[in-house]
Amino acid sequence: MKTLWCSLILSSQVATSSGFSALTSSRDCLPQRRALQLNAETKCYEATRRKLIVGPISLFGFSYKHQRAVADVLSPSNVRVATWPSIEDLEPMYEFKLSIDALQEGVKDSKNWPLVKNRLDKFFKGAILSEKNFYFGVGLQYMNDINYAKEELPNYVVMDQQARYDALQRTMRNLENLKEALADEDAQGIADYAKDSQIALASWFALVPENDILAVEDLFVNVKKADLNRDGRISDDEMGSLTPVQQELWKKRVEKFG
Repeated sequence: MKTLWCSLILSSQVATSSGFSALTSSRDCLPQRRALQLNAETKCYEATRRKLIVGPISLFGFSYKHQRAVADVLSPSNVRVATWPSIEDLEPMYEFKLSIDALQEGVKDSKNWPLVKNRLDKFFKGAILSEKNFYFGVGLQYMNDINYAKEELPNYVVMDQQARYDALQRTMRNLENLKEALADEDAQGIADYAKDSQIALASWFALVPENDILAVEDLFVNVKKADLNRDGRISDDEMGSLTPVQQELWKKRVEKFG
């Protein structure tokens, strides 16, 4: 499969020290916009669907327990938006959410702790090219592609982007804390950080339109059904079981992210 995803050079330490939380009336000086400038120096990361999710196994090694995503989120953002990013741009984050939901259930059984610890080690391994930065980058790219209404106040835009960024950062921080708690076999810490990571990512989805969440859920469910041999790829024959709209969305998803 072609290498089509260029990972963003992201670091929560750099982002935090850049003063992102300070409100400003100039959208051009937002650090995430600088980070999202893709150029010839941008590092490329091949994130094929086979690598991210193989068959019914989730990112963290547990089967997806599919359920309505909107039941887990709060009310959407009140900032005025002209147009939202496309559904295919949301799909990797939806897979990530299902993985976090499965992880939260998985750690309830201490027999799963070594598996989860090993998977989290791999998740954070690789510095710029880590899976952590892949998902952080996808989340930031989604945020960057939101087209806010022209009449919206700049400070409201900054606050909205701040909320989205903070949700991503909390998710990754709690996952890292979970990894450390697993190493220490800290039962209470494991339970708390697993739940906190789930809550943090749910707060990111709370700022996504409900109809878009339902649409990406529908896409995910039908693509999973279409993958008859469970190899993580959709062949031309398998593609035929999807609707024309689903086919187009999935092709765009694969073109962008692998």
